[in-house]
Amino acid sequence: MLCLLLVAAFPVVLLVLAGAFVGYRGALRQADRDLTLERDLAVASFAARIASADGALRGIAGTWQPDAGRCGEWLRDTAPEGVVVLVECPGAALPGIGPELRARVAGATDSLILAGASGMISVLRTLPASGRLLLARVAPPALPAGLLGWLVDAENRSWPLGRTASTAAPPVVAPDGAATQTSFGGADVVAARGMLSSHAFLVVARPMAPIRAAASLAATQRLAEVGALLALSILAVVLGANYAVTRPLSRLRHAVAKWNAGAAPFEIPGAAGMPDEIRDLAESFQAGAKALADRERDLQAAIERAEILAAEVHHRVKNNLQIVSSLLALQAQRVTDGQARTEFEAARDRIGALATLHRHMYAHHDPEAIDLRAFIEELGVQLFAAIGDKPGRRIALDVTAPALRISSDQAVPLALIITEAVSAALKQGFPPGQGGRISINVAADERRASLAIEDDGVVPRPDDQLRALLLRGLARQLGAELKRQEAGLALEFPLRPPTPRPPPALRPKVPPATPPGPSAPA
Repeated sequence: MLCLLLVAAFPVVLLVLAGAFVGYRGALRQADRDLTLERDLAVASFAARIASADGALRGIAGTWQPDAGRCGEWLRDTAPEGVVVLVECPGAALPGIGPELRARVAGATDSLILAGASGMISVLRTLPASGRLLLARVAPPALPAGLLGWLVDAENRSWPLGRTASTAAPPVVAPDGAATQTSFGGADVVAARGMLSSHAFLVVARPMAPIRAAASLAATQRLAEVGALLALSILAVVLGANYAVTRPLSRLRHAVAKWNAGAAPFEIPGAAGMPDEIRDLAESFQAGAKALADRERDLQAAIERAEILAAEVHHRVKNNLQIVSSLLALQAQRVTDGQARTEFEAARDRIGALATLHRHMYAHHDPEAIDLRAFIEELGVQLFAAIGDKPGRRIALDVTAPALRISSDQAVPLALIITEAVSAALKQGFPPGQGGRISINVAADERRASLAIEDDGVVPRPDDQLRALLLRGLARQLGAELKRQEAGLALEFPLRPPTPRPPPALRPKVPPATPPGPSAPA
């Protein structure tokens, strides 16, 4: 949710940044306008003093009476503020006034206004009666703090004004008087020029560093204010969403996790105080959890009944097979022909192996999982007992096998193959009084399994065509190719995991079974 809020606030942040940038540029443009205003005020103040000085000279020229004793700076008390009036004395020229300048003043019909040394304006006029010069030196007005100023004449000579400590030439400015951002003394300044007369100009400048610092500070303050407002808004939204959405959903999630871990019944604390939508969702979860719990109880009961039924079926099949095996054993005792007795005993061993297999199939919780090692060891004890012996006394039995999960369709032929191979080894490979060893090895991975049976009994052995036929047919049922040896066999077959059987109503009808022939043993 916080990420969504940040994404939603991204356009606002862009607008704020753009506004701050525009404000920064506006502050710089305002600096140009402020400098132009300061230039105009300084020029107006300077022009007022010049006008006062010119008026004073006109008044003196109009009322002057030749008097050789009255010259020099004798009008100090009556001169305007910032103006010094000098009258040329006979025989003593005014300082700084050469013949060329005297000729220009004599030929002028009005006062001559020039830029002078030390940043002062000189106003010159000729007394009509005597031809002597009147000189008014006008001091520049005080400039605002931080403002630099220069007085420039028509020949581009310059004099610094006021607190302008630099004696360098003023910065280059536009001739039309517009404010110009330029460089002066290695620093950026904004400068402008104002005309005092046709022979005098005023150039003012202000450093850009304080202006930019103030603009940056204003932009930063604006960003901070908007950022704080945006952060408070996001915090308010997060707190509101946490109270109205996140906390109720978190309660619902914890309740679902607790119920999924086995806690029952499904309960959500504080559901009454939740928003209507989330409360409806919680009630739907609660109703669904109750329905699932009921359905799970029904399914568990059905599974338990099915397991009990399967175990009962295997138990009864095992009992019936043991009865058949016992009947065959009794019948074999009454048969006098040795070959026929051998056949009865072989049939008894096969049926006994199937009975043992069914007992192992219902002895575990999973009817399809068979502990092959335990099954083969018990089957070996059973086959050894048929010849009046037991494993380890005269003949050792080595069994290596995992708890393999296979379908009953593969377990039956595998059990019969082991029965045939071990029975043949006991009866044909080890005559009375001779010991040895029989090895049974079963290995398996996720897809395939292998069986190898070996012994160290005598060879060659009589060929039993019926047993060979049974082994080939059983190997075909496993989907394997049988490799027979003189003292054992080996085969490898694909594993077919058990698949759930459909309900009886959905199972296809099976045609009546025909008795298996010799080439297709059951």
